[in-house]
Amino acid sequence: MAEDSVRSGRDGEKIANEILKLVGWGSASWNMDIDCSFPSRHKPTVKNNPHHGIDILYSYDNPLYHDRRDIIIGSVKHSENGYPSSKSYELTQHLTDLAENLDCAKQSDNILQLVGNSGLQTHYKGLLFCLSSLDTEKEYDLAQHINNDIDFGTNKFEEIFLVDNKRATFLVSSIKTAESYWPLSEIKFLYQNTGKNMEKSQLLLSGKKLPIQLINSEIIPIVKEEKETGKISCLIFCNNPYSKENVSRLIWLSHKLCGLTNEIRIYLPNYDNNKEYEINAVKQLFKDESFTTKITFHRFSKFDIVSLKETQNNTFYAQPKQDKQVELTHSTQISDDIDKILPFGDFLIPKLRTSILSEVNLQDFLTRKGIVTLKKSKNDILPLFSCLLLSPDELDSLKATYREKEDKPKEIERTATVNLGSKTLWETFNELFPDLKSITKSGLPKNCALVGAPMLERVGKNYNHLVVKYKIEKENTNKDFLTGKTFHDAQMEIRYENNQLTFIDQHTSSETYKLNKNYFDNFQKALKKNNLSVEEFKSIQFLDFANNERIQFLLSFLKIQDSKAIVIKKITLDSMKFRTDETLSKLPKDLESLKGRVSNLNLHGKELHDTIYLSEDEYRIAILCEKVRFNVIYKYINRDGICSIEVSFNGALGLKGYKDTELRISITPAPNSFDNNFTSTKALITKEINKIRDDNYTQYKQKQNINDTI
Repeated sequence: MAEDSVRSGRDGEKIANEILKLVGWGSASWNMDIDCSFPSRHKPTVKNNPHHGIDILYSYDNPLYHDRRDIIIGSVKHSENGYPSSKSYELTQHLTDLAENLDCAKQSDNILQLVGNSGLQTHYKGLLFCLSSLDTEKEYDLAQHINNDIDFGTNKFEEIFLVDNKRATFLVSSIKTAESYWPLSEIKFLYQNTGKNMEKSQLLLSGKKLPIQLINSEIIPIVKEEKETGKISCLIFCNNPYSKENVSRLIWLSHKLCGLTNEIRIYLPNYDNNKEYEINAVKQLFKDESFTTKITFHRFSKFDIVSLKETQNNTFYAQPKQDKQVELTHSTQISDDIDKILPFGDFLIPKLRTSILSEVNLQDFLTRKGIVTLKKSKNDILPLFSCLLLSPDELDSLKATYREKEDKPKEIERTATVNLGSKTLWETFNELFPDLKSITKSGLPKNCALVGAPMLERVGKNYNHLVVKYKIEKENTNKDFLTGKTFHDAQMEIRYENNQLTFIDQHTSSETYKLNKNYFDNFQKALKKNNLSVEEFKSIQFLDFANNERIQFLLSFLKIQDSKAIVIKKITLDSMKFRTDETLSKLPKDLESLKGRVSNLNLHGKELHDTIYLSEDEYRIAILCEKVRFNVIYKYINRDGICSIEVSFNGALGLKGYKDTELRISITPAPNSFDNNFTSTKALITKEINKIRDDNYTQYKQKQNINDTI
């Protein structure tokens, strides 16, 4: 067994070494030890021998950042007989071990002596090869087993990039295919404009080194120059299947990346030349025919990475020559419609800044891509995205998350005391404010329109229960994450009983929220104008609570697990959004470092259950909590299902300070839920959640009143 393990490890290093040669990292150092700088916290790993073994050490000036040098600390794991059955557990161990290596590498004098001092900003990145030689796992996606809740303790690192069989096979296949085209011409990787590498004197459009940010990418752009003629070809490899939509996006990408190169060859894993007629039809949608006629599509062959361990050679790597700084220009006649493009760099970042996509959404996306980061705030995460090339499938996954969150129904409930005399609610509308029976587009932006002519109606035969349901059509612009037309549902429900008027606002997009709010404001004015208001509308507000009491109130919704109406099998606190309260004169020491941070923090999974922010009073009074989300596994009647319950004061935490906003509640089914009648289940859960809300808010107000009288 020991010999098998040694042989497997040696074979893994052979494969990884050949891959590093292919990406221009052939001079990487192998198998070195560094002292452990933190033996007390790394004790379980280093035991009685306080050092770390590093498989790979490599450094280079990053061509995607004009002032940065990346130092790569790598680890190689290889299995002859396939990935282990406990994939998530083993992968977690490998990631935490590499995190410890990165933590100590930054303190190592040995590493600094080896890589030297370039005068550039130094950034340490982790590279984890997890490879399998099993034939049935040639393109296995191990990244899907990365646990979102890995506890890295106090170890600090920026990112770890995973190269598994799927990513290694695509990377090697792309480079080997490129090598076979014009075999006498050398491989150069094309560097996209990130917005961070724009200094003219340092701009390298292409070079022999592939930056780590692209090492597990699903898009690999390569440049080759024919020596005799000087003809420049750009080869773009994409690991997504063929489709007309993907063709359109890749044509746009090649336009932005390659400019006026002589030839553009786009490679897909399953392209069939019989689809050429579809390709030509897509090309006709672009105005610049002189550009599109240079583009051809091809299939790339899959290379067996296991064979790399048989091709070892002692290649001499001479000092690379200075790369030519060729200015590539392009036509401006191709549009930037988000549904037809693959945005990157300065094209992508403004779209990701939308408040709809949270830090957690971006972290989850990176994890699925095989990139693990400890960065929490959006401002810290976005610079990494500026250096990525997203494939069509990856962009679609972000758009799906965006669309799902934007379409998620949010509910606000407001109550008031009114005196309608002997009239019903329906009669009051008919007699005193008939204009409010119809919904107008007043308050909608110019790019939105109402679908149809929505009218206020009675619920059944109840003259004191009214509802209006409507839909808007939104014409998205190129600045939005989605383009073209999208549709968004909303409704408003008004109930009157025992002089209590309840107004329930249910919206999806920000536009439907604004329209509902505009209608509510007009309705409230009409009540006052006709002297029907006894007490004004009230809703639960962010500033109703002190900091610690707000957290207590938000966490009180966990009590749904005690419901008698539905069986709650499991409920977990999935995420929490908060920031430090900088108005306080004294903060806990570890919160002081968060002062002045523009972005809010998101914690999720295991981090939440272990965090002192929830358990200790000195922290609860020092943070402003805007949102919590729970994941619920339930059984109702004979139906099993999964849903999320989000309780938030949406928008309370602005860029500077905070503002008063109303409580919103959203209940949505999970994608993997088996409940085939969620509408019925949601109605019950909503009823239970509203009861918890009302009971706890009433208790809080009663307690507050008692304290005020003491």
